[in-house]
Amino acid sequence: MNLFLIFLALILFHENYIFGLETEEIKGINVLKKLKNDLPDCDLHDFVKSENDYKSLNDDLKTHCTTSASNKQFRTLCHMLCYELTVACKVPAESRPSKAIYTTKVTASELCGTKRIDKTNDWIAKKVLNSEQKQIITSNGLCTKITSDENALPLARFFYKIAPRVREADLAKQNKG
Repeated sequence: MNLFLIFLALILFHENYIFGLETEEIKGINVLKKLKNDLPDCDLHDFVKSENDYKSLNDDLKTHCTTSASNKQFRTLCHMLCYELTVACKVPAESRPSKAIYTTKVTASELCGTKRIDKTNDWIAKKVLNSEQKQIITSNGLCTKITSDENALPLARFFYKIAPRVREADLAKQNKG
């Protein structure tokens, strides 16, 4: 019986370590509030194709990306979205990414298996992950981590849809400055 308890404790410890639950996590963030405070002219309509897409995106951000509602599975994704949208809102309208269809269904393996995802993961990991999280989550495992909850897929798909143009704009700005 003691051997069973030791084995169970090791499994639980290992699982917590893999998912970064024993490290200092990034705190929850209210993405909509931060955007409103920092960039009051930023309009999420500029990044989605339809009013229904806007409502779905807005509802998901209100549900999953607030300081109180943000659970551990969503915190990293919400910080990624906040950084991305902050950069995207500063990009001139003619250089912004094409509008995304927010409600399209996608599986985690389809999303994480796309060709250009590595550059995006490297870029965003450098921007939002703290040093302790970088020890747990490599940029290669970032997509898998943020899509481990099926409810995160629409937000993750939105992030990865507009990320390449935002990443290019962010890197160009850094190279100038």
